[in-house]
Amino acid sequence: MSRVSVNGVMLNVTEIPQRARRRKPGLPIVLIHGLAASSAFWYAAGAPFLALMGPCLAYDLRGHGKSATPETGYSVYAMMHDLEALLDQKGIGRAHLVAHSFGGMIALLYTLTHPQRVASLSLVDVRIRPLQAAVEVEAQEIPAGVARRLRELGVDVEAIANADDGIDYLKSVAHIQIAAGAEANEMLTALYRHPRLFRTAKAAEKWIDLTERASLVTDLKREASFGAADLKGLDLPMQILVGERSTTRPSAEALYRLCPHAEMELVPKVGHFFPISHPKLFLRPTLRFLRRAGKAGA
Repeated sequence: MSRVSVNGVMLNVTEIPQRARRRKPGLPIVLIHGLAASSAFWYAAGAPFLALMGPCLAYDLRGHGKSATPETGYSVYAMMHDLEALLDQKGIGRAHLVAHSFGGMIALLYTLTHPQRVASLSLVDVRIRPLQAAVEVEAQEIPAGVARRLRELGVDVEAIANADDGIDYLKSVAHIQIAAGAEANEMLTALYRHPRLFRTAKAAEKWIDLTERASLVTDLKREASFGAADLKGLDLPMQILVGERSTTRPSAEALYRLCPHAEMELVPKVGHFFPISHPKLFLRPTLRFLRRAGKAGA
């Protein structure tokens, strides 16, 4: 683990050497996490196994994990330039990109602007804003007892019911984890069918700070980074994995129709965070894809 300064921001970076010594050296595999997560997401998803195919580099986006949190600079372009500068500093001229959720927006923009530097693109449950303007993150009908307890804890129940974007949903989850403490798992399961997402209360507090103090929400909701017409020109090996129950499924299906070289796999009976809840369902197809992409590149 190291700290690397890019564009005036210190990023937390983790590198995993290629594991198989007798295997021919593979191209680097760069792992890009989503909003409110960190590079730890990839360890839970089995990143050391991906290192069988080549050395892996994972990093915390600005404002996430152990990276610095500037007040501004959270557009997709800004975070794409962070990736560009990081790869330049590490001497990585060409790589496979593996991205989850919002990380896919960064990976796609980097690929559109640096096509010669991307060997393949693996998009895992990615919401692509130009193809899917809104995400319906519906809470289950809130039981009266849960709603009453949430109000006692100072949580805005109306905001939970009216959330229309993944950013707002994650903010509600963070508030519940902080306010409910030991009760959080029970409440989140009742609302969203999953327990806590943030590893610690400090991580949840950092996300709230990022959405309320820093310019993340404004930067992301106002920016037009690329459009559907741009995506039609992508000509590289591309894997699209999406959970059958995920809210990002419309993005996956639209991208698959646009990109002639894409292969798509619908992962049955799972949602948005399946790489960490069911890592084998992420690892097996991704290792197969990287193996094929590596042979094609060679």
